[in-house]
Amino acid sequence: MAGQHRILQHVAKVKRLLPLRKVAAGDQDDPPSRLPREVFPSGIKPLCSPEDSAIDIIFVHGLTGNRDKTWTAQNETEPWPQTFLSSILTTARVLTFGYDAYVADWRGMVSQNRIANHAWNLLTSLASYRENDDTALVTSRQRPERHLQNILHSTRGIIFLGTPHHGAGLARWAELLSRSIGLVKQTNSKIVEVLRRDSEVLARIQDSFHTMVMARSKEGLPPIEISCFYEELALPGVGLVVPQDSAILPGYIPIGIRGNHMDMTKFASIDDPGFVAVCGELRRWIRDMSAAERRHEKPPLSSNSDFAEQPGTANQFGYGNRMLNNFGGSQKNIEGGNYESGGGPMTIVTDVKHIYPKGNSPKTYRLIPLPRNEDVVSRTHIFTRLDALLPPTSEYQSAALYGLGGSGKTQVALEYAYRRCRDDPACSVFWVHADNETTFAQDYKAIAQTLGLNKLDGEKLLTAVCKRIESRSSWLLVLDNADDLALFGVGRTSHNTSHGQVEEPTSLYDYVPRCATGTVLWTSRDERIVGTLVGPRRGIRVGQMDPGEAKALLETSRNEKVGSEEVIDAKKLLEELQWLPLAISQAGAYLRRTSTPIREYLLMLAEGKERWRVLEATEFDRHRRRGVPNSVLETWSISIERIRLDNEMAYRIMHIIAYVNNQDIPFEIITAACLYDDGGKEGDPGENKNQVIEAVTRLKEFSFLGMRKEGKDVRSYEMHKLVQEATRYGLNMRSPEKEVYFSNAALQIMVRLFPERKREAWAECEKYIAHAVRVGDWADICKKKVEVSGLLTRVSDYLYDRGRWREKEPVDERAYELRREVLGEKHPDTIRSMANLAVTYNMQGRYDKAEPIKIETLELRREVLGEKHPDTIRSMADLAATYHAQGRYDKDDEISTKVLKLRREVLGEKHPDTIRSMADLAPTYHAQGRYDKAEPMKIEALEVRREVLGEKHPDTIRSMASLAATYHAQGRYDEDDEISTKVLELRQDILGQQHPDTLQAMHDLAITWNSRGRRNDAIALMDECLQLRRAGLGPDHPFTKESDRILNRWKAG
Repeated sequence: MAGQHRILQHVAKVKRLLPLRKVAAGDQDDPPSRLPREVFPSGIKPLCSPEDSAIDIIFVHGLTGNRDKTWTAQNETEPWPQTFLSSILTTARVLTFGYDAYVADWRGMVSQNRIANHAWNLLTSLASYRENDDTALVTSRQRPERHLQNILHSTRGIIFLGTPHHGAGLARWAELLSRSIGLVKQTNSKIVEVLRRDSEVLARIQDSFHTMVMARSKEGLPPIEISCFYEELALPGVGLVVPQDSAILPGYIPIGIRGNHMDMTKFASIDDPGFVAVCGELRRWIRDMSAAERRHEKPPLSSNSDFAEQPGTANQFGYGNRMLNNFGGSQKNIEGGNYESGGGPMTIVTDVKHIYPKGNSPKTYRLIPLPRNEDVVSRTHIFTRLDALLPPTSEYQSAALYGLGGSGKTQVALEYAYRRCRDDPACSVFWVHADNETTFAQDYKAIAQTLGLNKLDGEKLLTAVCKRIESRSSWLLVLDNADDLALFGVGRTSHNTSHGQVEEPTSLYDYVPRCATGTVLWTSRDERIVGTLVGPRRGIRVGQMDPGEAKALLETSRNEKVGSEEVIDAKKLLEELQWLPLAISQAGAYLRRTSTPIREYLLMLAEGKERWRVLEATEFDRHRRRGVPNSVLETWSISIERIRLDNEMAYRIMHIIAYVNNQDIPFEIITAACLYDDGGKEGDPGENKNQVIEAVTRLKEFSFLGMRKEGKDVRSYEMHKLVQEATRYGLNMRSPEKEVYFSNAALQIMVRLFPERKREAWAECEKYIAHAVRVGDWADICKKKVEVSGLLTRVSDYLYDRGRWREKEPVDERAYELRREVLGEKHPDTIRSMANLAVTYNMQGRYDKAEPIKIETLELRREVLGEKHPDTIRSMADLAATYHAQGRYDKDDEISTKVLKLRREVLGEKHPDTIRSMADLAPTYHAQGRYDKAEPMKIEALEVRREVLGEKHPDTIRSMASLAATYHAQGRYDEDDEISTKVLELRQDILGQQHPDTLQAMHDLAITWNSRGRRNDAIALMDECLQLRRAGLGPDHPFTKESDRILNRWKAG
């Protein structure tokens, strides 16, 4: 087992009482003639010796035991360590040690060795056995005591099974029996005396043992793990041989075995709870001991030591003989019943990597191109999954980390590699950059030189490196940035030769080690790696960080905690960077280097070109590979180019949707982008369905596109905001003409998909509204400002119908800005955009801003369109509405009367705008207290609207509400209540719960209920209305304030 990192485990089984031969009456005075004594099996016997063994487990029986029978269950022919343990701990060499441990024998001489002598024999047997095996643990040049001491130094754990640390319960009885036997035959009662509870020798053994354990810690040696097993069942007629209080050591793990003292080391099946418990402890120690070794490093004893000087070496010899003598003493047992007694197995786990002499130790190679990131932010869910896929084992295993570039795959792999070095000192680690053939070959050549394969080249070198890695018993190969999977055969097809034979294309995968042992960890941006180069369940997606991890990374890279006054700004920054590790670390490094406050950095990100200047900055990071794009805007450039080469349709989709909103991208937009051509025409979605699916799949595989929603009628996607920005940045820097093309394509698609103004299309409008608004940001790039403004006007109309005034404002401002710039101040479309903006201000209750714009709009329309143009009349009506809202009813009355007259003249009596004028003038009469004129006009407007527009049209419902208000003013609360209740129900059904008109209906009905004496119902309804108005209109809107004032008055009164 040369070249193996070995962990030595001693399992010392403490003696048990074997049956004594019964003597016939009178035989004590006339003993039988001496019979030939049974030859006692002694020394070390291997039970299992795998070639790739990494640990030694030695089983040592107790007094009167047997190195085979002690561990063999009834009706079984072989001991369980051989049949069960070897199948679970596949890297364990299992040994058993025997010695003449009889304390009494009717037939002949017994060994007079003390327990210390037995312990010494065990120690020397181990040393001799190990010296003769092919691991060459020691050489003839070593002093004898040194190789003995190293067995102690490598000890890492002990399991005691029924071992009496404070004397066995039957010790006194056994001692008397052995002395009586000694009158006629050979005995060794000295051993039995030690097991008394008041034994000074046993007390000294325990004291020395604990001193040794504590001294190891003080001297920096790895600690000794200890677990104590105790019997839970009594022997019939005898009781507990070693009670729990004697079998356990304070401060260490106690575990009960459901058996008596005689059966607690004989396991009949692999499911036996006792076996499961013992095996569980051994497996836990094997997993943890290497990590503990690193925490207790010490330098070699001297510079001229024959031992390899490497991290973790410890050549101190302080407690060697004393420990092993005490180890022997702690196994003392008694003899005298029909069973073994006085203790159970003891497991000593030892790490012996430092006991290989120079020149003979297995060389460990570590070729990792990047230093360990001491401040790495642990992404617990990823490492937990990785540890589950790649547990400590000697079997071959592989896994892949895949995800968006910049998500931290390489950093996770790097941390895993260093953890593997820490936890498995015998593991060789190799790192290969797998992004192209050149880097792959260069790194393999570097490995070849390290392994001494200096004279090879080309395929012979690649093959030799692969075979040499496979020949090692413990190794890890990291293949980083395997983004071009075609290099490894993925997607390549076989072809027939001229002789009709199928020929598989060669690939770099032929040179990736695949053998019975070892670990391969891949990182890739291409999700196709899962199910091809690794199994379908062996992939881990590395995506955005969770908020806690992102905050920790920002603090680490910035080298400063987020202060209490920065919490909100830090949260905004992380949201802006979409929790992407690369973006966060770059931002943190920039903040640290420039001492820029987070708030100022946020302002920089909000300023167009300044944003790009910040995001394209590359901050030095020693944990990242040099020569590879490291800025947020450049990191995906290679992958985007690969997409172009792989699937032109996917490339087109990616660049078109870079100009829409990054969230909830409907499949219809994806399809339209996929089929868009230079002439602005689109192909048939049905004929090209498979191509669309293939293109979308390719983008998903590179994590450029993610599924957002998927259902029967809804399918939408999302794209990381920084990926969109990097895509636009790449076009701007390298191909401005394509920037124009793709931004215009996005605009044309949205112009076609966003519906015209009608209530039946509200759902479709909502699906596309965020994308229509987003394409409006690129009017300067696509050079289609007029078309952009037209699209935004349609968006504005939809938002007006839905009463979403706060969303409508920036849309109107943008449309007005574009039209004024391109069409001029006096163009009818520009004036219309002015009017829309003024209406928005009015509906927000910002009458001081609305009035001057409405006056200007009216003057411009009179000048450009004339007094009687419908748009001019509309401006007059809009201005009257502002006067009405301000309580300037006389001016409102004057203008509204003129508007009604002009519309009757120009548009006719039943035109919707004429009816609207009647409906608008009636509230003016109402506000003036002229109910006799208001009521009939309102009734007429309601009847005409029912006839022309229908019962459920918003304008018809508005007339109903207006009439109810007049009934209320006249004290006709029953009629008011009936109409107001119906108005609320209709608006909730048609406009929705949060529409401003619905909230007005709630407000009005609450007032009606209060007037009718339903105070509690009125308060509840008004309170609901107030909360919804605060959320929808804002706390400063006049309507919100009115509801608040009324509610407070009701509650107070």
